[in-house]
Amino acid sequence: MKPRIAAVCAIMTFATCVGGAPDQFTDCAYILLVNPCPVSSETRGDCQPIIDPQVACQDCPPGAGACWIVNNHKDGEAKVTLRVTLWDRALGTNTFTDQTLTLAPGERRPLGCSVPGSQSQYTWSIQDCQPHSEQPFAPEPLTPTEQKFADAQDAFIDHVGQLWTENLESNYRQLVPGTVRVEFNTSTEGELVETSVLSNTSNELAAQLIIDAIRPAIHFLAAGMSSKISAEVTAFAAEGSDLNPRHRHPVFNISVSQGGLHYPYERGAVFSVHDLSELNGLGPK
Repeated sequence: MKPRIAAVCAIMTFATCVGGAPDQFTDCAYILLVNPCPVSSETRGDCQPIIDPQVACQDCPPGAGACWIVNNHKDGEAKVTLRVTLWDRALGTNTFTDQTLTLAPGERRPLGCSVPGSQSQYTWSIQDCQPHSEQPFAPEPLTPTEQKFADAQDAFIDHVGQLWTENLESNYRQLVPGTVRVEFNTSTEGELVETSVLSNTSNELAAQLIIDAIRPAIHFLAAGMSSKISAEVTAFAAEGSDLNPRHRHPVFNISVSQGGLHYPYERGAVFSVHDLSELNGLGPK
């Protein structure tokens, strides 16, 4: 039986200077990611960051992302339910705990570092925050120029996700457990300039699947700035493993930065693919 594949894509914002914070509780509190550390003055430009990038990155190694939680209430406390998830890439498993934090008015608190390529990694997400308004949060609107680049990034990521899912359906069982990291550089006209496989502990197929998903979508980034695309795939044991089926499938992380700038010129996504036939006990094990 041919496996049925479903993809889940979570959009993230890698931001140093933001107009509106990306989270469902943004009127109450939100998580800010300064990425990558350290942040140069050239990358920062003239923007006024919510947190000084040098302060944000002071406890994180080069190349990592610094995660902070920010109380968006300037005149009152925020009570936050924070989920801390530990991911083990070698085993393809995760465990989580929920913590309750009380943040002072306007408080900014460090959570930890997100280190790419590490075997174990923590992630943080807000499960609840009070007081929370039921009214939708209205971020500061983007300028026409910013919107043009945001639209280009969205189109690029959407197309990459579609190609990744289609290509993976018939290939994921051939992947060797491990992680591969690939970097792409493009011209202002949306043409590929350079492709570099930075590291690979999986197999050549894993790198090729990344390349095949990204190259056809690069033309969407022809918005007037050069682009840097970073992609990472972690493959787990698809066969002969005691893992639950939902833990056996590759995780694909991708981020794109245009002009070496941060939000709104930088976007990222995580594609997690599940074989529904295995989850339902209908397909091959």
